Amino acid sequence: MVKKDLKKEKTKPKRTESRRTADKWKKKKWFTIFAPKLFDQKEIAETVAEKPETIKGRVINFNARELTGNPKKNHITLYFKVFDVQGLKVYTKLIGHEINQSFLKRLVRRRTSKMETNQIVNLKGNEKARVKTVVVSGRKLTRIKETAVRKIMLEKIEYSAKKRDFDDFVNEMVFGNISIKIQNEAKKIGLIKRVEVVKTKLIEGK
Repeated sequence: MVKKDLKKEKTKPKRTESRRTADKWKKKKWFTIFAPKLFDQKEIAETVAEKPETIKGRVINFNARELTGNPKKNHITLYFKVFDVQGLKVYTKLIGHEINQSFLKRLVRRRTSKMETNQIVNLKGNEKARVKTVVVSGRKLTRIKETAVRKIMLEKIEYSAKKRDFDDFVNEMVFGNISIKIQNEAKKIGLIKRVEVVKTKLIEGK
């Protein structure tokens, strides 16, 4: 009799827990997540939550190829942050991008130079962003030439930032002509194989 009672006691909590879990799921709703206006506010995902407040502030990463349909952007991840929830619709803002590290490693070969810059730029509307850029040369460059190329990188990125807000800035860094502008100037110094803006990140205020 004691053994039977113990079995009954063990099964009761399991039934209670399963009911509680089922009740929690009944209260939750499906919310649709939309990309920022820069990407035509396309529907990009769905998420489950009990209250809208729990969704605000979430960071969502999304592949640039899937969002734009451009296969050449498969190595790029875009980051969005939820800033508003209206009904069952979730709206996001762009907070940065990053290039796949394995893709970046494939660019660098022996007898080449890799020049990197990491800078904070001032954007239109008192916004700030951190930008990491990489230039890979076709052959090994001297230190003096490497320094000259880095100067071009810093100046071109800084100039591009001054007249743009963050959305436009990332659009130029990822989908625009900034890489071509840097390459055209840097090739006067040496053979340039590739220019990549590796990462952008919006510096948000407290």
